[in-house]
Amino acid sequence: MVMTSSKENLMPKFASTFQPLIDQEGYLVNQNDLYCHEVIGKSLTILRTSKDYEKSKKDTKEILDVVLPEELSISTNSDGVKCLWVSPDEFWLLHSQQQKADIWNKIESLPAEMSMVDNSAAYGVLEFIGKKVNELLSRWMSYDLSGSLNAGKVVSTTLGQAPVIIFRTSEGKLMMMVRHSFSHYVAGLLKDGAKRV
Repeated sequence: MVMTSSKENLMPKFASTFQPLIDQEGYLVNQNDLYCHEVIGKSLTILRTSKDYEKSKKDTKEILDVVLPEELSISTNSDGVKCLWVSPDEFWLLHSQQQKADIWNKIESLPAEMSMVDNSAAYGVLEFIGKKVNELLSRWMSYDLSGSLNAGKVVSTTLGQAPVIIFRTSEGKLMMMVRHSFSHYVAGLLKDGAKRV
């Protein structure tokens, strides 16, 4: 038997929990001014930092080439890796599966007070596009998307009873991260709500 390092096995097989509810074109919702589809091929790394934000910011930039964002914000590096602020000492790196090995090869360079956890298998990513997105989501979400979630912002909230992370990459596009254990519940709310928009 040949033993391999865990770094050599960082490419998990992608399995969608939304798949049974997606149409042939890959959409969960596909109607006038309201589109929702699953973004595949994304990996999620949770970065835990020290309470010293300035030191963590410096170390993260030097080691991972990622700028830690300010509170409730996101940053994107030149390779497209998105860093989402979740709490003062927790940041989520959303990146492609191809970038995963490069990020994880740097784990040993992190200071002792910082750590990374691979959480790729836990979440699905939905992308919403269209003028009716806020109307759809406001049916199930108490957070004010139109007034508070500007481009470059992120928030942890709920959709119905499901915890979600949402962020706006641009004025016309909203992303939602949903734990796979809630994917059918969230998909049901979205598909039902879309009929009334």
